[in-house]
Amino acid sequence: MIANAPTGISWNIIPFPKSSTAEQYAEQLNICWRATGIVDAYCNQVLRATVDNETLSGPGNFRVNMQQATGNVRAIMSRWPVTGILAVQTCSNAVFPRQWTNVPSGMYDIEHPTIGIYGTSSPSAAGDGGQSILVAPGYMSWGLGREGYRLAVSYVNGWPHTALTAAATTGDTTLTVDDVTGFTGAAAFVYDGANTETVVANATDASTPLVLPNSGGTAQAGPGTLSLASPLTAGHSIGTVVSSLPQDILWAAVLASATQALESGITAIAIQNLPGSMTTGGHGVSDLELQYQQLLKPYRRVI
Repeated sequence: MIANAPTGISWNIIPFPKSSTAEQYAEQLNICWRATGIVDAYCNQVLRATVDNETLSGPGNFRVNMQQATGNVRAIMSRWPVTGILAVQTCSNAVFPRQWTNVPSGMYDIEHPTIGIYGTSSPSAAGDGGQSILVAPGYMSWGLGREGYRLAVSYVNGWPHTALTAAATTGDTTLTVDDVTGFTGAAAFVYDGANTETVVANATDASTPLVLPNSGGTAQAGPGTLSLASPLTAGHSIGTVVSSLPQDILWAAVLASATQALESGITAIAIQNLPGSMTTGGHGVSDLELQYQQLLKPYRRVI
């Protein structure tokens, strides 16, 4: 994606002039990983879908409290958007070792579900959703005092994002990918130039499901397969990106990649001169950094 993006970067001389195709590709991968780190660091969280296990104390603080009218427990998770709740447990905060009580499925939900990934035929180009969950009354109370309970939550946050690990052909209803996290029920783009299409994953099958702490349950995460709601309309090669990430996040990562190439001092961005421009000098890396930061501001988590 970075090689085909309209950045003007001469990727064929990265990491050095006359480097081999293998050397160029290896460094492009390194640049992509660093760009991902730059984007995640600026937003103070991982943006692609991850499984998170978080433990909080409550009630009686801004993170975990009880709604007076309903008796529901409202817990604010560290990462957003929360797209799935895998397990919830509670226990007394004063008892060691912990003796967890599982909250049954159906007795908790996401307070502000995202509408841009699930229940749609095409993912949204912008971020939405919240980071709080609600737990039914009876699993936490003021009976043990302020912060008398511990609340353990396993949840999925972020946007599903993966790539093909095996080529797909027209009419296929299954994709083999490097990460199935968060894809159950999700809509995503298969980014492949003129053959780009949207898919909806009805189900996921992880090669090795992730074991959740406390509850003993498992989560669909890591390499595996996506079962599609409808057949592919085109074939796609290994490495093709399949993603629900808003496009401005993807473009921010491309710009972060371009800044690394420019900072290496061996290449430059080529742009057409604009007639009538009052500018006589060029612009540096700082302009690209400012641009990707502006794109990422809506997704930045305030700590």
